[in-house]
Amino acid sequence: MKENKPLVSLWILMYNNSSDLKETVDSVLMQDYEDIEVLFSDDGSTKIDRDAVEKEAERVRKKYPEVRVYFNPENVGTVAHINSVIDRSKGKYFVSCCPGDRFHSSDTVRCIAERMEKKHSLMLTTRRNDIYPDRISVKPPVITGTALRFAPRLLCDYMLRKRNLISGCCTFTARELFERYGKYDTDYRLLEDYPYVIDLLRNGARIDFMNLVTIDHSIGGVSTGKIHPLIWKDIVCMREKLLKDPHGLMKRTVSFLAETQKETSKEAD
Repeated sequence: MKENKPLVSLWILMYNNSSDLKETVDSVLMQDYEDIEVLFSDDGSTKIDRDAVEKEAERVRKKYPEVRVYFNPENVGTVAHINSVIDRSKGKYFVSCCPGDRFHSSDTVRCIAERMEKKHSLMLTTRRNDIYPDRISVKPPVITGTALRFAPRLLCDYMLRKRNLISGCCTFTARELFERYGKYDTDYRLLEDYPYVIDLLRNGARIDFMNLVTIDHSIGGVSTGKIHPLIWKDIVCMREKLLKDPHGLMKRTVSFLAETQKETSKEAD
């Protein structure tokens, strides 16, 4: 008898980057997990080869019959785009991979699904290979998992004062997460995961960590390298929201946010 496994919704999220789609699809096709639906979703790209996308979708259908393709008529931004894909998904768990990125190995999706099922995870964060022209860097540090388990408030403080350690490209979610806490905040346009994770941490929600590289991540795109102006606008918006409602934050975190916002206001003037 075939074992009843949870359905995984696998998202391939696109914006003006269909030329890198084939290698991503290759990594999807090598997965050894059977219960997958695949959603190709483009956020109103002005430069995209629709025929190429449909061709890759047909390749995937030979292995995974449940494949759907969506093209937004206009660009709505990362946050609204992902929220729409959540609504269209049927799976218990959600994983994603953008064109140019690849699942690290053939058992990646299976390992994610099995760990989330075993731990009853609402959110599972893992590790990634950042692929540079001359080197590979594994992120985030393993200590992130220790902090998530034993010192989530300290991690929240660090992530607000220093840098984000919960990478969206190697973090995976359960449908129940969004049923319990709501979808991503549409007050933001490009920054969906960072504010959401901060809110989870300060509200005491559990985020699980698995010390496994799941994604080979090509460096580039809207959220890597130099900060995109709309990303920066979202960060400022997040800080304003946190200052208005600082529950769950450490005092030094609130002081840092207030001082940072003062400096931002001076620069704007």
